[in-house]
Amino acid sequence: MERVALYKELSLETVDLRKLFEEVITKKLTGYFKISYWNLDDYILYAEGQPIWGVSIDRDGSINNLDVENYKPKSNAGTVSFYEVPLINLITFRDQQRTPPSPYNFVSYGHEFLTCIKFSHVNISRLMELIKRSHLDGYLVLCSRRGFTHMIMFQKGLAICSYHDNTYTIGTRQRISIDKDGDCIAVYATEPELPLFLSSMNTLKKEIEDTFRSNEELGIVRKEVSDRKLSAILDVHLQKGGRMYEFFYKGTFLLRLAHMMDQIENGSLEISPGTKNTFFLYSLQVRETFPAMEVEFYTQEPSPFESTYVEEEKVRWIRSYFIEEIGPIGALLWSKILKEKGYSERQMRE
Repeated sequence: MERVALYKELSLETVDLRKLFEEVITKKLTGYFKISYWNLDDYILYAEGQPIWGVSIDRDGSINNLDVENYKPKSNAGTVSFYEVPLINLITFRDQQRTPPSPYNFVSYGHEFLTCIKFSHVNISRLMELIKRSHLDGYLVLCSRRGFTHMIMFQKGLAICSYHDNTYTIGTRQRISIDKDGDCIAVYATEPELPLFLSSMNTLKKEIEDTFRSNEELGIVRKEVSDRKLSAILDVHLQKGGRMYEFFYKGTFLLRLAHMMDQIENGSLEISPGTKNTFFLYSLQVRETFPAMEVEFYTQEPSPFESTYVEEEKVRWIRSYFIEEIGPIGALLWSKILKEKGYSERQMRE
């Protein structure tokens, strides 16, 4: 599912931004606002009508978090757009700076075998059987508003690796707990080599970290990979934003992926001459064969304690008291703590 522009480049002089926020909340939409000024772009992400994260990106690529609960336009000299995207793409957007890379860095890449959908709407046993019959090379991913929760890699339709909580599971039966009403699921078909790389990322070893100012300088790194016949991932961070990955198998180039905002595509990003960019070269031991593993999904009903939220008015009162006690940095700390815990002021568990 591609992003859909609900509103596009409306002038901040003529629209009531607060009313647009209220509409997204009322309709429980999933997507993000892009609020553009001459020198930067602000992004505010909503999952089913709940703000989950905000970031400000300067034209030079500098990144600063936003207080999404109390956002106010920096000026009227700008535009606002709102794009609807699947929850998985939203989490991909929020987590794109994850370093060192994990399998989650590549979520949303590939052909949609199953578009992002609530787990409650899927017959999982039939889906797993269809994956097997289709001899799928690719991966299945689960996520909630808090972020990605689980990934399963497939080779020729058979599950070969499970990734969860920074742990890679291979060759043993795997039971996965699901929140049927809160979790979303998607399946992507990819090149046969990609799930093998993702399943082998527990062997990542950082070889080089350095800066470069041109594609020619980056070419020297690629030549080293070729000369050493490395299986490797070249992770490129561009000064003006964006991230690019290149995969090599025993020194041979395989695949290039570009990560821009809410999606990852098969392609490259322009390297502006003279800009100071950063790269990380990771080697890894890519396994060519994996034992098939059995995967079982099960649900757990939330306890009354887990499903009870604090009244929003009470949370705002606590926030006010917290900021008063802490001082000028109180608002920043409050937002940081809520982000780390995966909460919002509208959804804070007792």
